[in-house]
Amino acid sequence: MKALLAGTFALPSLLFGAPGPSVEIDRAEARAGDTVTVDLAAWPAGNVLIELCGNGGERGSDDCAVAAAATTFVTREGRGTAMITVVRPPIGCPCVVSARPVTGGRARTVPLKIEGVPTLTAAQRRTVSAGPARDLTVSGVRVSGGGPSAAWFAGPAHRTVTFTVRNTGAAPATDPPLTLSAGRGAEPTGILDAPRIGTLAPGQQRTYEVDVTLPGPAFGRYTVVGELTGVDRPARFRAHTSSYPWALPALLALAVPATVVRELTSRHRPAGRPPAAAHAVPASRTAATMNEIVAANIRRWRLVRDLPRTALAEKLTSLTGTAWTAGQVEHAETFTPPRRFDADELLAFSQALDVPLPALFLPPDGYRISRADVEDAGTAPTI
Repeated sequence: MKALLAGTFALPSLLFGAPGPSVEIDRAEARAGDTVTVDLAAWPAGNVLIELCGNGGERGSDDCAVAAAATTFVTREGRGTAMITVVRPPIGCPCVVSARPVTGGRARTVPLKIEGVPTLTAAQRRTVSAGPARDLTVSGVRVSGGGPSAAWFAGPAHRTVTFTVRNTGAAPATDPPLTLSAGRGAEPTGILDAPRIGTLAPGQQRTYEVDVTLPGPAFGRYTVVGELTGVDRPARFRAHTSSYPWALPALLALAVPATVVRELTSRHRPAGRPPAAAHAVPASRTAATMNEIVAANIRRWRLVRDLPRTALAEKLTSLTGTAWTAGQVEHAETFTPPRRFDADELLAFSQALDVPLPALFLPPDGYRISRADVEDAGTAPTI
């Protein structure tokens, strides 16, 4: 009988797949001042906003104690934990703990009974929902900035996001919660400092500017996502920008010939003549072949991207059509013995690590191109 019941309850999961995002709390009842632990499971990776709400959270953040909200990061395994302090919500119960991605999406709730907070009747809840329409629209979204900056040398990039918010509803809107995030991909996870919206009367509009810093090395296409809640329908908007280290190829073109000239000049320097101080190579720098420099850069950028070897191997397999393993990635980023990279592999590594191809050839801190590679510069180079 137990086996039959187990099979019966397991059937929905076989038919419909794994359950979606869930929210659990460590207690069913609490009082103001208590701390409640919130556990998230099966969520997509990223930042999640957790709020304590009255009215069942029917109107979004407008029903929630926004000042007591918490944010937690969900890992690749889909799990996250946060603690919130219980306060009286701005409206009566039924009270819930609400969780939703900061970039927008449907909220998941779990009930929480709060001592001393009255429960709204069905008629009261209908009255609240039947209030004047509260709607906001966002227009004129654009990203400006760029030009010569540290981003051209693989540093951080600075942009300004401009947008206009208009109250198209019938009631004033006062400080509706605004969440902003920026980063790579369609659903970025880098949280930005959002401005206060203030009070917008019906028909009134106001333009806002937000400074955005894309952490270095800034490379590729970025998305900025915003969402205004606390109104009848959340207003979501997005914009795109890009940043590329245009100066790196020029630096590489200058650095390699300069190194060749310096090394060739040192070979023909008259005996007994000391090298100029400006051209002295620090003893602490390790001489490395180009293959070794590429290997060191692969490891460096993999760590910068927080990319496990297994994940990089999967990307390389997809890009090259050849099966890669974590062990092969480990060999590619070590010197024992150095891998002899071909052009297709170098392109695949630059794409998988999301870095410009020249970044793989620039000697990292503590390294210099070995004399052996320089001496071969006059012949066909082997990478």
